[in-house]
Amino acid sequence: MNDAVYFHSQGAWRWESNYTKRAFSARKRILHELLATRNLAGQNWLDAGCGTGTLARFLAECKSCKVLGVDASQAMVSNCASAPNTEFRQIRDISETGLPDAAFDGVLCSSVLEYVSDPRAALIELRRVLKQDGMLLVSVPNSDPIAWWPILCVYWLTKYLGPWRLCRYLDYRKNSYSELSFRRLLDSCGFRVEAVRTYGGVRGFPILGHGTLMMFRAVKL
Repeated sequence: MNDAVYFHSQGAWRWESNYTKRAFSARKRILHELLATRNLAGQNWLDAGCGTGTLARFLAECKSCKVLGVDASQAMVSNCASAPNTEFRQIRDISETGLPDAAFDGVLCSSVLEYVSDPRAALIELRRVLKQDGMLLVSVPNSDPIAWWPILCVYWLTKYLGPWRLCRYLDYRKNSYSELSFRRLLDSCGFRVEAVRTYGGVRGFPILGHGTLMMFRAVKL
C-alpha cells in the first residue's frame, strides 16, 4: 500500500461525511454540469478511485447508468454503501486495473491523478478500458498559485503541530497542472478535450475566481 492510499484509508470511515461540505459537494455539481445534456441510460461506467462510492452512486441514480467503482484502498471499498446498479471492488493500481479492453462507455477519475507516480500511465490504462468515442471525466489540481496560496499558508503554518495539522493531504500530492499542460497530456494520451470546469478553493470558494481543481470532459480518439 503506498503512502497516499494508506493516508486516505485512515479516514475511510468518515469519508462519506465530506460530501456534506461545500468543498466536496461541488464535485457533484460540476459532474452534473458536464453531463447535463448527455443520456447515459444503460451505459457501463467505471469510477476509478471511487473512495466510498459517493460519485458512483450519484451517476447510477441521476444518469441511470451501471457503475463499477474501484479503489486501491480496501478500507474505502469496505465502507461503500450498496445501491442499485453499482458494484465496488479493490484493485492494486489505477495504472493496472486488470479490467477488459473497451469495457466501459465512460470513466470517471476524480481527485486521483495528483497522487499517482505516473499520471500518463494511468491515463493510458483508462483509455484502454474505454470504448471508442468513450467519455473520460477527470479532475486534477490547478497549479495556479493564486488558487492555492491560502491553503498552502495554512499547510505550512500548521505543519509542525502534530495531530492538529491541517491540509495533510498535501504531503502526498505529486502532480498539479495548468489547464494548457493537462490538455496537452490528454492529447498525447489519445483524448480530445471537449469541456473544462474550474472549481474549489477555501471552504469550496475560489480565490478571485481561481479554483483549486479542474475537471475535464474528454473523448477517446
